[in-house]
Formats: sequence, structure tokens, C-alpha cells
Amino acid sequence: MTKLMIRSAAALSLLLSATPALADDAPALYRADAHAPTLYRADAHAPAGVMTDHTHKAGDVMIGLSWMHENYGGTNHSGSHEISDAAVIAAGFTTRADQMSMDMAMLHIMYAPSNRVTLMLMPSWSRMQMTMLGIAPSTGTGHHALAVGERDSEVVSGIGDTKIGALIALSRNPAFSVHYGMMISIPTGSVSKRDEDGNFVHYGMQPGSGTWDVLPSLTLRGSKGDFGWGVQGEFVFRAENRNTSGYRLGNRLNLTGWVSQTVGKRASLSARLAYSDEGKVEGHYNAGHNHGSPPDRQANYGGQRVDAGLGGNLVIFDGLRLGIEATLPLWQKFNGIQPPKHLGTNISLSKAF
Repeated sequence: MTKLMIRSAAALSLLLSATPALADDAPALYRADAHAPTLYRADAHAPAGVMTDHTHKAGDVMIGLSWMHENYGGTNHSGSHEISDAAVIAAGFTTRADQMSMDMAMLHIMYAPSNRVTLMLMPSWSRMQMTMLGIAPSTGTGHHALAVGERDSEVVSGIGDTKIGALIALSRNPAFSVHYGMMISIPTGSVSKRDEDGNFVHYGMQPGSGTWDVLPSLTLRGSKGDFGWGVQGEFVFRAENRNTSGYRLGNRLNLTGWVSQTVGKRASLSARLAYSDEGKVEGHYNAGHNHGSPPDRQANYGGQRVDAGLGGNLVIFDGLRLGIEATLPLWQKFNGIQPPKHLGTNISLSKAF
């Protein structure tokens, strides 16, 4: 992985929409048990795009479903700048990615055997769609036989990797809580999907990583009155050098911070900043694959990005919670040649028992 660059970030300056206070009393953050965070306050959960963000009290069970959608496309970038099609051709490519979308659905199953330990199981499913654009004459096949200006789309979907692990509460104070997470990603997703020519699809379109991965995290949260905040750091470490198809994805650092404001007893608004740094793909496909477009090459994966998110949470009724968040990139710096991100959407629905 390329050297991680953890940049100093400006303080959160996103302003929450001003909302008049409602006549009812401010929602309680905790139940009668001072060590058991309530399931009712809307911002007891982080914004919808944040995982492993909260713990439960002994005996609690939660079942949730989250959905993430991201769109990429337009003029490709190299580093933090646009790159012309002529420059892409000069780099040795005859096609490039024109549009790309990624959808991922994840089931969340949580159970707390004690006030300090919350166990998690998160199976997933993903769908990737990529539209390629011909930018130079080619004698290849499939995506790599496109005429100049011609487009061709490919869709890959399937079961993704499964995460399992535990969240350990270090502090459960209402004003300041801390928990540590240790998740393991089991390689249940395929890394052997092929296109209509029998070649492997682009590295980034495989539903799984193909490697056992370790995901440690640390989350700090706090609240005062109707105001809440949180910060989280997570690292994705690929614990194997290669998967069965001959490569591994890059390690990834995720940092995020958010603020929230409750609106009455059942709703909250949130603003969030997120930073990510991901390494390029290591290794090489060990069977037939193409080399005519940037997504075919390992060096054209990963990079750094800062996203801003705005969202809200709603407690529909006792224990049933809905979260929605939209994200936009503020800054992107890519490894190699890639299409930029345009928009992201996160939706979560959960029920606690």
C-alpha cells in the first residue's frame, strides 16, 4: 500500500438546519439504567453511512439492513486533476471508464451478551455496473473492441464478504462514551467473475476481496442536551498476500467525524466529514484478463478522498429506526487514472428488541 497520508482536517463547519424547538420535553439519552444507552433517541445511532457506531446493553438484540449507493463518472482524473482522453491514449489505453455505479446491501445482526460486549454479524450483497467508452481504435474483444465514441456496459452482482466480530465498551458515560471494535472479514464473496469473453472482469467489479481481512476500529461519542457528536477511526488490513485469483486489494484507512442535533423526541439531523486512504491493488490476475483500459491495471485503484455528508435519523416507533444520508466529495486524489465520484447515498433501517 502507498504510504498513508493522514492530513490535518479543518474543524467541522457544516451547519445544521435551524429548527425551532418543539414544545415537548427534550428526549432522554438513557434509560433508568445509567449504563444502558436508550434505543429511542434518534441520534443514539450515528449517520447512516457509519458502521460499528454503537453498542447495546446485556440481552439486547438488533436486526438491521443498510444500503449504500455510489455513482462515478465523467472525465477521468489522474491524481487530483482531470486527464484528457488523449493523455489516456498516450498512457497505452484504448477505452476508459465512462460511468460506474456500486450498490451494497448489508444485513446487521447484533447481540449483547453483557453490558461491555456486543457481538456483530454482517453478511453482504453487492452489484457493480460499469460503462466503458471507446477512445481509440482497438483490435481487442469485448469492452476493448469498442469503436471511438461507442459505449458498452457490464453488470456484476453477487454475495459479498461477511464481517463478524465484537464491539467492546470502554466507557458508557452519557456525556462521553468509547468503544473498540475488532471485526474480521470472511472472504465469502467471489473474486472469479468473468466477462462474456471468458476473461476476469475489472478488479474493482469482483463482489469480494478474496482475502481474510482484519478491521480494528475506535469510536468516541458524546452528547450534551440536544447536541451530539462522534468520531471514528477504522483500518482495513488485508491479512493475506494474495487471493485465489492472484491479487489482493489495498489496505484502507477510514476516518470520520459528525455532529447531530435532535428535533423533538423522534428525529435528528446530522453533518459529517469522512476521509479515506486506500492503497492500489497488489499482485496480478492469474488467468485471462484484459489490459486495454485503466480499470484493468492494478495501479489505477485506491487513493484519497474527503466526503461531506448530510442526513437525518428518525425513530418510527419503539426500537424501529430509519437513517438517510447523502454524501458528496469535497476533494479527491486518485492513484493512476480513475473516474471521479459524484454522489453517494446511505440508507439504514433497524429494529432493536
